[in-house]
Amino acid sequence: MSLRRQNPWMLKNISARALFVGGMVILPAYLLQESLMIRVGQVIVFGWLTTVAGKKLLWPYFITIVIAITGFHVLVPTGAVLFEVGTFPVTAGGLRNGVFKALTIIGMVFLSLVSVRADLRIPGTVGAIAGKLFWSFEQIMERRDRVKVSAPLRTADEMLLELYESLVSMGDAVADTVSRKATAQRTTVGAIVVICGVVGAQWALLLVSLP
Repeated sequence: MSLRRQNPWMLKNISARALFVGGMVILPAYLLQESLMIRVGQVIVFGWLTTVAGKKLLWPYFITIVIAITGFHVLVPTGAVLFEVGTFPVTAGGLRNGVFKALTIIGMVFLSLVSVRADLRIPGTVGAIAGKLFWSFEQIMERRDRVKVSAPLRTADEMLLELYESLVSMGDAVADTVSRKATAQRTTVGAIVVICGVVGAQWALLLVSLP
C-alpha cells in the first residue's frame, strides 16, 4: 500500500518502528486468547484499525478463508451434533474450532497490515532485504492501475520489469526514497498513549479470559 494513501495522522505521528513493535507486543496476547467472543471483537477492531490506516480490505479473500477453514474443521466431528447435512453431522466443536482458527488467521493479517509499513527499516542484512520487500510491495500497489484488462500479462510484465530495474539501480538506498521522508522518525507522546492503550487492552482481555 502506498504511503501516500495511508492515514496522514499516523504517518506524521507514529514511526514505522513504533507500529512494528506495538504489533509484535500485541501478537502473543492475541495468539494466546482462547475466547471466541473476544476473538470476534479483536478481529473487528483490527479490521477497523486497518481501514483507519488507509488500507483496503479484500472481503472476498477473507470470506473464502472463513468458509474453507471452517469447512475443513467441520469434516472432523467434535462435540454435540447441531444438525445434519444428509448423513453428515455438523458438530459444535468442529464448527467452533473452524471459525476460531479462520478468525485468528484473518486477525493476524489485519494486524500485519496495520503494524508493517513500507518505510519500516530493520538493521542488518535481513533488514535490508525486508526493506526492499516492503518498498516493492508499496510500488506494486502504487502502479497497479497500469495493468490493463485488455492486455493483463503484457502490462503486468512491463510494470514488474520497470520495478526490477528500479531495485537494481537504487542498490541499498531504499530508505531514502522521497515518499518516506515525510513519515515520522519519532513517535509523538499522544501516539505513544494510543499505541499503549491498544496494546494494554489486548493483554487485559487475555488476563480477563484466563480460567
